[in-house]
Amino acid sequence: MKKKLIIVGNGFASLFFITFFLAIPVFPFFARFFRKIYSRYDITLIGNGKFIYFPAIPEFLTGKSNKESVTIDIRPFLRRRNIHFVDSMVTDIQDGGRTVVTKEGVFKNDALFLGIGPAFLKDDIPGTKEFTYSPCYGPDDMDKFVNKLATLDAGIIYLGYKINKKDGFVAGRAGQMYECACLLDYALKKKGVRDKFEIHFFSSNIAPGETGAITDRLRERDIILDYGYEPVKFVDGGMINEDGSLRKADIILYSPGITGSKLVQDACLPVSTGGQIDVDQYGQARGLINVFAAGDCGNHENPPQWVPHQAHMAQLRAEAAAKNMRATLKGDHPTHKYRFELSCIMNMENDAMWMHMAADGKPPFWNMFPKRSKKLIKLKDTFERVFLFYLRYL
Repeated sequence: MKKKLIIVGNGFASLFFITFFLAIPVFPFFARFFRKIYSRYDITLIGNGKFIYFPAIPEFLTGKSNKESVTIDIRPFLRRRNIHFVDSMVTDIQDGGRTVVTKEGVFKNDALFLGIGPAFLKDDIPGTKEFTYSPCYGPDDMDKFVNKLATLDAGIIYLGYKINKKDGFVAGRAGQMYECACLLDYALKKKGVRDKFEIHFFSSNIAPGETGAITDRLRERDIILDYGYEPVKFVDGGMINEDGSLRKADIILYSPGITGSKLVQDACLPVSTGGQIDVDQYGQARGLINVFAAGDCGNHENPPQWVPHQAHMAQLRAEAAAKNMRATLKGDHPTHKYRFELSCIMNMENDAMWMHMAADGKPPFWNMFPKRSKKLIKLKDTFERVFLFYLRYL
């Protein structure tokens, strides 16, 4: 009898999990037929059917990307892999992970993978929901920011982020905010209005006077660094300081810290100090059998402080989870640990940097590419095109 596997969510972590869990046929055209014959698993994915390529959302500022270009209907990808798709929302997880409750019904399983994404701490600073925008919420929110920006002839723009550090790592999306700051500078210069705008970058997670490669790039663009700053409240027209004074801002792009979703808090899942699914070094939810998680919804075990948990890190975690789930379904113990690595290309349109750190010290692609070069933009675009082609057609 086929083992029943349920995957919740259709973001980076879930799609990478599918890629590593399933055998890859030689001829993709016959993939669906091949898997019907070969598969030992009855797989169901529960989600909304839309994959958002978040790394390209900052490029809305330059017009290089838009909602249509970053959104993919993932259902054909699933059909080619003989995966049943349920368009619904999970409302509860019970029986140690064996029962998944949705608005469309109840699903039993032998193994469960969770790639459900995060919840943002929008209530951490009052007014966040009402008076800020964020690329991290998705294309609709970024479109609103771009449209509001287009109405301004001059003004003061603030960009910033905050990290949930309770689990000891980067539970937030700082990288996208740095990229947005540089792309905003480029976009305003291209329009010939940069001298009419002040751009500020703030975060309470950065010490005043901090230095580094990213900070240098911001300074080169005359972006005012308000490191160490956190408003008491966001309001219409700006931010309230600790002394009650108003710090004027015409528009604010801000990414709050990340925690686990309401599902994580309410279900039978183990919860970390930071509010995320508590997983071990193998990607398995602590205390539960055959329940794995990766991506923004889960914490790390003994992480270095700099490590994130989305995009490339979601890939590494999903690979380990897939290998370990295959092992546990055979009755074996999980043995595959994932590497801690931060690796991404920061596109500034007129420049680019490869941001990389790894716990084992290994460089990206054996140092085949420069750490800083405008040519890296083409490389990043190539990665994106290949990955999206894979999702659309293979």
